[in-house]
Amino acid sequence: MNKASIWAGALRPRTLPAALGPVLLGQALVAPGHLAWSTAILCLLCALSLQLAVNLANDLFDGLSGVDQPDRLGPTRALQAGWLSVGELRAGLAVTLGFAVASGLWLVLFGHWLLWGLGGLALLGVLGYSGGRRPYANRGLGEAAVWLFFGPVAVLGGLLAQQSPITREAAAAGILVGMPVAAILVVNNLRDRHTDARAGKITLAVRLGPDATRRLFAMLTVGPLAATLPLGLPSWAWVAWVATGLAALCLVREIRRRDGAALNGLLGPTALYALAVSLWLGLRLTAGGP
Repeated sequence: MNKASIWAGALRPRTLPAALGPVLLGQALVAPGHLAWSTAILCLLCALSLQLAVNLANDLFDGLSGVDQPDRLGPTRALQAGWLSVGELRAGLAVTLGFAVASGLWLVLFGHWLLWGLGGLALLGVLGYSGGRRPYANRGLGEAAVWLFFGPVAVLGGLLAQQSPITREAAAAGILVGMPVAAILVVNNLRDRHTDARAGKITLAVRLGPDATRRLFAMLTVGPLAATLPLGLPSWAWVAWVATGLAALCLVREIRRRDGAALNGLLGPTALYALAVSLWLGLRLTAGGP
């Protein structure tokens, strides 16, 4: 493998729809007269940079801590396989975080002052997920953190960056949109529950067991749709809702059938489903209705 393909694998671009959807939703909910396209682009750049940074951080810190072993069931990690050195991964992490900080600083300078706090939390979230003395992913908090940062923080942070009022609908959208993104991590941790437990990484899947973890996945995927029936909307909205719902049911069926390495095939579709839910919520809330 050449270096370009190795870096592409380490950055895991297939996870980017998970970061893209919530930011697009937040920008779609900006109040009239507040939307600045330059700010919207910077929000996207910041979110995508943070997603790439956390991918590199997981590769680096899980490799250094010994969580990643040769019998890992997930996609091969660059440090574990010896394709990238510790120094190279640290440099890549510094570059991606640099893009995130640069775009984030512009947003906080011209946006709401609360963005200073949200930006600091985001950086701590990237580095503390699998790094540090007590990574919060090792204590079963990974799904909650993903929901928080890819839900309320992404949506409401986008409104704050545009100096747009935060409405009850936007707050509800932030709560709902983070759920299918957290479901991606549920798939990941369900797959790795045996190796994680052996390494002392007590994820939610390790705590709950496979059956309850699969039920959690179903709740996170179906929940946003169950909460947003397209009542009072035209027929096209029902078509979009039913199509998204069928995709959710397919994912729930597949996670019941699969285990181990076979779950890798659900990561990409779940990320795309999370993007579809973001688009659905945007349509639902901007189209009106009760």
